[in-house]
Amino acid sequence: MAAVTANFDGSIFDGFRQGRKSRGFWLPRILALAACVIGPLPLILDLKWGVPMSTIGPIFWLASILLTIASVALARRTGYQRFVRTVIVALLAGYMATATYDASRVAGMSAGVIAMDEALDFGRRLTGQVAPGGHGSMHADEYGTSPMREQAAPPVSSPTDPHGSAAPHEDHQPGAGPTAEHKRVSSLSRGATVALGYAWHYWSGIMFSLSFLMLFGGRGWKWATPYLVLVIYPGMVFAMGSHTVANFIWEAVGHAGFGLTLGIVSSALLSRG
Repeated sequence: MAAVTANFDGSIFDGFRQGRKSRGFWLPRILALAACVIGPLPLILDLKWGVPMSTIGPIFWLASILLTIASVALARRTGYQRFVRTVIVALLAGYMATATYDASRVAGMSAGVIAMDEALDFGRRLTGQVAPGGHGSMHADEYGTSPMREQAAPPVSSPTDPHGSAAPHEDHQPGAGPTAEHKRVSSLSRGATVALGYAWHYWSGIMFSLSFLMLFGGRGWKWATPYLVLVIYPGMVFAMGSHTVANFIWEAVGHAGFGLTLGIVSSALLSRG
């Protein structure tokens, strides 16, 4: 019973219940929650308000990492070793929970229910290979550029020479091969783009896990699953726009799997020692 109670005593929820007022207790948790918000924020700003993820993503990503490190350093300095353990558990459980979600996502892509490869899209947004925006820019062509970058130009009259013949027109025509922009964005290999997207994707998953453990502690899957399905997933729907019914249900199941894994793994690890 003592081990179960210890799972909760470091959470913000229980800090309010217990009337904790120590700065040493609250400040590390505030920093950790700030890291959890800042980490995934660039995707929302990109999709909803057109702020390029390639511009703010690396800055916010680094800030999220530094805030997490600062929260751990401050907790160690003030003697809250339980907090340090919770962050480590969030790293491990978050990685495993994201892998569970990805298993569902890849299965959905194979079944044709999910059309977009999230990791590839994240990588392309981080490297500026697609324009900011919602689903309209999520389906890139073979060169990795978004249809939003390929707006049809209005017809223009061709200049003529003194003899009345049309001068050569060098505008890029559809199907004529890669433009200079195509070549630039293709300089980063698809594999590197996907790897970068996965790195950001897994860090975001770890931040979702850390936010749950900061707020509620190791309360297990009965709390973690509703948190992912009813709090995190609606936020993703808000950011990424409309879904088909099948896609919506499949993704909800994937987030439930994330929460289930997070709850089981974090509760088990926090109960040790």
